[in-house]
Amino acid sequence: MFAKLTLPLLSAFTVYAIWNYGEANGLLALSKESMMRQTLPGSDAALRTVYTGVPQLDELLTTLTTFFWPTTDGSHPALTLHTLGFAGTFGSAWILIALESWRHGNAWTIAAFPLVFGLSAQILTFAFAAPLYCALQLFFSPTASSPTPSTILVPRTILHALPLVFTLSFTLPSILMVLPTPNTDLKQIFIALWQPFPAYISLLLTLLHPVISPLVRPDPTGRKDRRALRFLYAFTFANTAIPHIVSWTVSLAAVLAPGILAKEARAQLHPAVVFGIPLPWAVPVVRVESVAEGVHAFLRWDYLIGSAAMVVWAGALYGVAQRRVFGCVGWAGLVVKVLLLSLVAGPVGAAVELVWERDEMVGGEMGGAKKTN
Repeated sequence: MFAKLTLPLLSAFTVYAIWNYGEANGLLALSKESMMRQTLPGSDAALRTVYTGVPQLDELLTTLTTFFWPTTDGSHPALTLHTLGFAGTFGSAWILIALESWRHGNAWTIAAFPLVFGLSAQILTFAFAAPLYCALQLFFSPTASSPTPSTILVPRTILHALPLVFTLSFTLPSILMVLPTPNTDLKQIFIALWQPFPAYISLLLTLLHPVISPLVRPDPTGRKDRRALRFLYAFTFANTAIPHIVSWTVSLAAVLAPGILAKEARAQLHPAVVFGIPLPWAVPVVRVESVAEGVHAFLRWDYLIGSAAMVVWAGALYGVAQRRVFGCVGWAGLVVKVLLLSLVAGPVGAAVELVWERDEMVGGEMGGAKKTN
């Protein structure tokens, strides 16, 4: 019940902590000014305004390009470093959601259609869409209320295809976005092409499933399914843990080993600058001086709210499974586990581990052994 109440509140809190704050601190006004001038933020380079020929869609892509440009041009080191960690977090969160949509127990429920939530995450923020999806999954999905080995089962074709589909849909476009290039127009095209990555993932999985399925032989023992599932979870955990570790290591170096960094870099990459939490309720609200600075504040709350939602959701799934398999929930141990995993791999790393353990408890050898006894 705690998760079902908390997740909608987190989604609603986005309006205040992100959108209202973006208006109050001047980010939205600075973005509009850049678009009116038709120049990229912090640059005299031309802002591309035509991508598809459809005015409404082109206006949306222009707005998104204006917003994401400072995360890719390297002009704001703190924002760049924060974006690295956020990319791993957002990507792994979406793997969990894509995986959830293919569980047998979710067929034809709202949890089976993450595409609309994925596009909402790109337009209305991860912080708005992720809590909303997770809340609806908890309310309406049998895999949340009464998980069984059959309801949480995911086709092995999806387990095999998802890492490759994710790499092609998210990782490759992300790399193209941040690659240094003197051609600002090409970089803007890459930014626009990255935006619908949740649609790429959903559509590619839907198309590949019937093509690959005849090639995958059934395994009555379930061992191949478990191996494929464990590989996917390991891939997802690494995808969020590595950027988290790298971003924090670089930032902490500014404090623990300042001699390896230039003086200016030490100030820009300090943990308080990279990861510090801006306060929307501060009086007066601190105004940002550039789009990059405003985007950095925007994304820190986007990261915090979206990550918190994934942890609350994963914790709820884990708790239901633990009660179902063992008869009770060790809440103190769960909280300690989440805190330690969050330090090492980030909050979504903790969420990945909890959902992984949930699957092992319900559908793996541990759950089977317990039920037999």
